[in-house]
Amino acid sequence: MIGLRHSISEKIAHSIPFIVYLCRAGIDIVVTSLPRIRFTGAEGARMKGGGTVVRRTVTMRNFIMPRAYRAFLASLALLGAPAFAAIAAAQEIAAPQSLYEVGEGDVLQINVYGTDVYDALVQVSADGTIPVGELGEVMVGGLSATQVGERLALEFRRRGILRDPVVNVVVQEYKSKRVSVLGNVARPGEYVLDRAGMRLTDLLARSGANLAQGASVIRITNAKGEMVEIPASDVVSGERDRVAQPYETIVVTEAPTFYILGEVQNPGAYPLEPGLTMERAMALAGGLTPRGSRNKLKVTRKAPNGVEISGKVDRDAEIRPNDLIRVGARIF
Repeated sequence: MIGLRHSISEKIAHSIPFIVYLCRAGIDIVVTSLPRIRFTGAEGARMKGGGTVVRRTVTMRNFIMPRAYRAFLASLALLGAPAFAAIAAAQEIAAPQSLYEVGEGDVLQINVYGTDVYDALVQVSADGTIPVGELGEVMVGGLSATQVGERLALEFRRRGILRDPVVNVVVQEYKSKRVSVLGNVARPGEYVLDRAGMRLTDLLARSGANLAQGASVIRITNAKGEMVEIPASDVVSGERDRVAQPYETIVVTEAPTFYILGEVQNPGAYPLEPGLTMERAMALAGGLTPRGSRNKLKVTRKAPNGVEISGKVDRDAEIRPNDLIRVGARIF
C-alpha cells in the first residue's frame, strides 16, 4: 500500500500530477459520502516507483473546497473523475467576500467542518469582537471573512480545542460599510462597500447615475457632515475619482438648465454647460429657422433680489442658470 498521509486539500494543492496520474491510469475516484472520499483501483493497476495497487480511504474532515480548484476539478472530470465535478458543485461558494473588511453590525455565519458544535450566526459588536463558544470574545474588526476563519482556526489549535480545524466564515448581512447615493440616479438608496477599493465611479454605475443629461456636480457629505462638490466630468474622467468612504452621502445633482424659444428648430430646455454662449445655445437648439435672426436675442433672468428682468443681449454673451432666451424673426 502507498500511504496517503496528507490531507486531501494538500494532495490537491501540492500533488496535482499524482491525482492526474491516477485518473489516466484508470483509477476511479469515488465519493462515498461527505466528509469521506475513497480512492480505488482495479487489481493490477501499478504506480510509479513502488508498483503497488492504491486502495486507500482518505478522510475529508474539515475540508473546504477553494474556488481556485473548481476549474482543476472540472478538468479531472474530463479525465475520468466525474465525482470531483460533483464535489465542486456541492461546494459552490458565494460571491467573493475576501476583500470586504468586517465591522460593527455585520452578521457572520461561522461553520467548522467536521463538527457543528461551534457553528454560529454572530454579529460584530461595537468593539469589533464576536462571541465564539469556548474561545470567548475574538477580535475580528478590520479582517476579511477569510482572515476571520483563519484567526478562529488558529485560536482553536492554540488552545487545544480542535486539532486541525477548517473554519468557513461568510458575511450574511453587510451593515458596517454603507453609503447613500441620491439625486439624479435611476436607483437611489443605500449601497454596500462590499469590496476594498470601491470607487465613486463604481457607485455611480451601480446606482444608474444620469450623467448623460447633464449632472454637472456631485455633492459628497462625509460622516462628520463635511461637504465637498466635485464636477461630474472630473469624476468620470478619473481626475478626481477616489475610493468611497463608509457613511458618505453622495448626491448627483442635475445640471442647471436654460430655456430657448422663438425662431429655432428645436425650442425647449437644455443643460447649461460652463461658458455656454448665446451663439452656441442656438446651435444646440438645432439652429435658426429661415426667419430667425442672430441679432434679435432677448433674455429673461432673475436678479439677485429675485426680481425678473428682461433685455437684449449680444450673441457672444454667456448664459446663466434658468435663463429664458427668445430668438426673434427678421423683418425681411
